[in-house]
Amino acid sequence: MRWTVAGMGGDLSLEGNPVMRALMARIGIVPALFLGKAAVGLSCFLIARYGEPEIRRGAAWIDKVPSTRWARAWMKSGDRAWIAYVPLYGTALSQALAVVGWMALGRG
Repeated sequence: MRWTVAGMGGDLSLEGNPVMRALMARIGIVPALFLGKAAVGLSCFLIARYGEPEIRRGAAWIDKVPSTRWARAWMKSGDRAWIAYVPLYGTALSQALAVVGWMALGRG
C-alpha cells in the first residue's frame, strides 16, 4: 500500500479500476486500498481454505467449474487440490509486480 500511495501521489486518475477509484474518492486512498486488499486477500484465503478440501474429496460441484472436457479430465487425473491456492499466490505475485512497477516508474 505504501508504494501505491507514494506512486499515485494523490492523483486518483492513476487508478485504473473505476470502482476502486470511486471508493478512493469517497473514503480516501489509504482506507480504500486497505479495504480492497483485505477483500481480495480474504476471498483468496476462503477459496484456498474451502476449495482445497472440496477438490480433494471430489465434490460434485467441482466438475461444473472447469469449462472444457480437457480441464475436467485433468482435474480427475490426480490430486489437483493445489489449484485452490493459485488465486492466493497469483494475487501475491501481482502485488509484487505492482511494487516493481511503481519502483520502475520512480514513483515510490
